[in-house]
Amino acid sequence: MKRTIFLAVVATAGLTRVGSALAVPPSLTSIGQQNRHPTASFSAPKSKDVFIYVATKPDRSTDGSFLAENVVVTDVMTDSEIQAGTWEYEYQLGPGSYFVMLRADPDFDTCYSIDTGQYDPACADGFSDVVPLTIPTPTPHYVATANVVKWLGQVTLRLAATPLGAKLPYKVCYSLKTKAKRCLAGSLDGYSWNSSADDELTVKMRGLAKRTTFTWYVRGRKVAARTVRTG
Repeated sequence: MKRTIFLAVVATAGLTRVGSALAVPPSLTSIGQQNRHPTASFSAPKSKDVFIYVATKPDRSTDGSFLAENVVVTDVMTDSEIQAGTWEYEYQLGPGSYFVMLRADPDFDTCYSIDTGQYDPACADGFSDVVPLTIPTPTPHYVATANVVKWLGQVTLRLAATPLGAKLPYKVCYSLKTKAKRCLAGSLDGYSWNSSADDELTVKMRGLAKRTTFTWYVRGRKVAARTVRTG
């Protein structure tokens, strides 16, 4: 009797493994972003639970999941998201390269047949393929001003960039009365891609021509120019 029960259990377990292997994996049909919010379209038919993961590297452990130290997003799909097959993350990600993957669990009541010990092969189960995602770096808008402060005998040079979430070196160049060219180096210290950053430099008016043009450069590209009366 005990041997009969043991064989029955083994046979059932074997059928369960075969049935699970027959289920289809979920699929990511498209990946994108809206204003740095990751988006996805996917297919996970007859799934009870669907999870989406975003990682900085595609490396995976032996169970198929991303390595935990690389995961930056773990989100559980709502019922409406599963039914619609679309997802948008509520938070923004920083610019960079990422990797996205789904994991689906089939609905047991809908997908599992007690009579056959198998899952319906139309039910999604397991991990999807890994799909790359790029969050682009926003293009900053630059605004420069040059203000003459006569009582100090200097010109205040200000450069602002919106948005800026990183440190960005720049230089501002001008010519002396003798036509010799001078450049000053500065740095915009941005901390958020939803905020602006600014920096100020000063130039003594001594030795400048009556009118001086100040030109700002970022990574060798001219981003602004201002001409003021300095004589």
